[in-house]
Amino acid sequence: MMSKTARVAEKPRPEWGSDVIVEMLKAFEIEYVSLNPGSSYRGLHDSLINYGGNLMPEVILCPHEEIAVGVAHGYARAKGKPMAAAVHNVVGLQHASMAIYNAWCDRLPVIVLGGTGPTDTAHRRPRIDWVHTAVVQGNLVRDFVKWDDQPASVEAIPESFIRAYRLATTDPMGPVYVCYDADVQEKKLNGDTYLPSLDRYPAPLPVQAPEEGLDKTVRWLLEAKRPVIITDWVGRNEAGFRSLRDLAELLAIPVFDQNGRFNFPCQHPLNLTGMERTALPQADLVLALDVPDLESSVSRRVQEKGQRGTVNLLPSQAKIINVALDDLLVRAWSHEFNKLRQADLSMLADTSVFLPELVRRLREEQKTLAKINVEVGKRRAEWLKIHDGRNKARDEQTKANWDNKPIALSRLFTELNTVLKNEDWVYTNSTRYGAENLYLDAGKFNQILGKYKG
Repeated sequence: MMSKTARVAEKPRPEWGSDVIVEMLKAFEIEYVSLNPGSSYRGLHDSLINYGGNLMPEVILCPHEEIAVGVAHGYARAKGKPMAAAVHNVVGLQHASMAIYNAWCDRLPVIVLGGTGPTDTAHRRPRIDWVHTAVVQGNLVRDFVKWDDQPASVEAIPESFIRAYRLATTDPMGPVYVCYDADVQEKKLNGDTYLPSLDRYPAPLPVQAPEEGLDKTVRWLLEAKRPVIITDWVGRNEAGFRSLRDLAELLAIPVFDQNGRFNFPCQHPLNLTGMERTALPQADLVLALDVPDLESSVSRRVQEKGQRGTVNLLPSQAKIINVALDDLLVRAWSHEFNKLRQADLSMLADTSVFLPELVRRLREEQKTLAKINVEVGKRRAEWLKIHDGRNKARDEQTKANWDNKPIALSRLFTELNTVLKNEDWVYTNSTRYGAENLYLDAGKFNQILGKYKG
């Protein structure tokens, strides 16, 4: 029997429309396709195995479409790039819709492939092909995907897939849905080549902040007496993760991690996550980095006699700098875009390029840094006291709850941290409020995959 590697090495010519889909998956180095088999994409399923050799991509069999998209969601969070999930016509897409919405809220790239039809009613089988076909099938998820498409010919497949991949992987990222008509998948090809050169379709360069915004941010940070940083999604890129630490250490700025990604080392002395009520009332400048829900980050919830509300923790004179891209991905149907932010300076910028440039410019301010050095040292010591106080309270609570039954999270994470001390590990799914960050000694990029939204 021929090995998978040998079959792929032969590089056969596409014979069917669905072979072209597999060629595009291979061209973009998609490693896996998670799926629950369905007849509407039997052509694609056949091509994945018999034309593609079940290798790059490899099929992951799942018992339900929501699980299939959930697998792709988790892969995107861990790898920072998409895999594909295939779902069966109308019913499979409805099953998958909750998982697609989760990926949308999490701003993660998932390529959802579907089948439909035949759209040509003359080619349909009685009943089943009718109840499993919609016009246009993408309408079902259009409010919570970045883009959907239903290419009407084999010739249209490459451009459609290239656009889908580029949109899914361009910040702010998100899921896309591409639906393939059964007739298009099962069309017999005449030997023509349909594959364009991907070199002519490069990914767009990341969005950098304008000069005015960078200059103001540098000046305000150097002038501030008690600047703080709030972040939620910076850790999606390693450049942002590393530069955030550099920035915090350079100016002794405490960081409050909202845990959408792993943004800042857990046990770093400037990590004051959980101490917002103590520290934020002292702030005169807030640098909000990729924070979609700034309201909950700078306030505490109150509920009296059934009335829900918030109490702002920031002083009224505190300035706010907001740097994010999430305003580029807003839909009217779902209000996961949160409350409209107030800010004194707002920039649409990718923090993976904004933060390294900000740190570079700050380091060039040698005279000013020397002038404020004593002041920076004092606030570093003051923030350290709050950090140590938090850890002391944590240890006291852990000791008091050690013998609780069922076992307390504080003991669970304390013991887990001891076991993992000399291991190379990744924590895959956060608790609701990120309790693990208080105990685990995590400091590497993507070591904790963050809190799932949706």
